[in-house]
Amino acid sequence: MLSLLAAFLPLTAFGQGLPKTVKEVRERYAQAHQEIADMDLEEHMVCRLISTSQRNMPAIGIQKETLTAYFNNQDRDEDWYPIFRLFFLTRKYNVSARNFYEEYLFDAQTGRLIFVFLQGDNYFSESKDETRYYFGEEGLISENIKGERIAEADSILRSAEALRTAAITLMAQ
Repeated sequence: MLSLLAAFLPLTAFGQGLPKTVKEVRERYAQAHQEIADMDLEEHMVCRLISTSQRNMPAIGIQKETLTAYFNNQDRDEDWYPIFRLFFLTRKYNVSARNFYEEYLFDAQTGRLIFVFLQGDNYFSESKDETRYYFGEEGLISENIKGERIAEADSILRSAEALRTAAITLMAQ
């Protein structure tokens, strides 16, 4: 019983509205990572969807992309079927020899974006560029850039919504 309570405790935080501070976003991010780490537990109600594509792009070569979406399914509809709610999504892809990795944290109840982490190879050095965006009730709360900015916040919002919609559509298939 105690392990069941521990499995559902992080899920309750997702229903408490949007965060107001960077600290609250970081707490939600840590909870999401803990849920993902615990997802192999029998009673933990999280599922994962992985979609991988590969295509030959002009002037780029072979481009491979992997999208991993994490859903919780603690809620049930009137017929007791699970309702899958996206809460976390990762995307890994390349452009030529440059590799990129992205993480998106969503509010499971509303679908609104809460946090984005972008990491990519730098054009001019062996280092990685990183951009973090924190979103809350009032929109963008904060941004943190290490190296070069990878993307602007408004384009990230559009990309996040497109990825969220794609993941939900794939899950419904």
